[in-house]
Amino acid sequence: MRVDRSDIPKAASVLAQAFAKDDPLYQLILPDETTRLDALNIFFQCYIEMLYPYSDVLTTSKDFEAVALVFHSERQAGTLLSNVKYAKQIGLAIIKSLPICRIIGIRGFVRGLTILRSMSSVWLSMLGDRQYMHLDMIAVQEGCHGQGYVSRIIKPLLAECHTKNILCTLETQTPSNVPIYEHYDYRMVKIIPLPNSSLRQYCMVYTPDGLQQHE
Repeated sequence: MRVDRSDIPKAASVLAQAFAKDDPLYQLILPDETTRLDALNIFFQCYIEMLYPYSDVLTTSKDFEAVALVFHSERQAGTLLSNVKYAKQIGLAIIKSLPICRIIGIRGFVRGLTILRSMSSVWLSMLGDRQYMHLDMIAVQEGCHGQGYVSRIIKPLLAECHTKNILCTLETQTPSNVPIYEHYDYRMVKIIPLPNSSLRQYCMVYTPDGLQQHE
């Protein structure tokens, strides 16, 4: 089911709790575990609000056992006007995120933005003009793991991709996630080292017609 805008804070809370615990990227961005959850609650709410016009926020039920953010490429037209509008959305999201400074300080905020900006999605250009959905984030509430909630989001998403004959892309910085996504027929197309860290960005694509792309 799609999450209404009024339920964005609840979706953001599920994502924040999941990523604050064991995600290596957000451990790098927010090394102080005592403040990480509070900072991520603010960040994810602003991030989802920024992408909401271009994305679907999905959940398994009204209890939000699992939550995903899925970007749709066709909603961001790529024209000059749409690019300007998107840039404004990013600027507004950064401004709305400024209360994070009260939690981690200005230096910590700038450091976090710098790390996020160093992450590259340029690899998506290898898809050419082909339409895609991007599984930006997916998380399961603590206590709901191992109960099939990931499948309840990913399987309908990939079924839609198959019906529309479009790609589904994702990025993860967690190596143990790679075989999980491979189980759903995602394939690795690129590995990008993140600057000034030991982390790698694993770029994966689900191709419904079976013609996997590699670089």
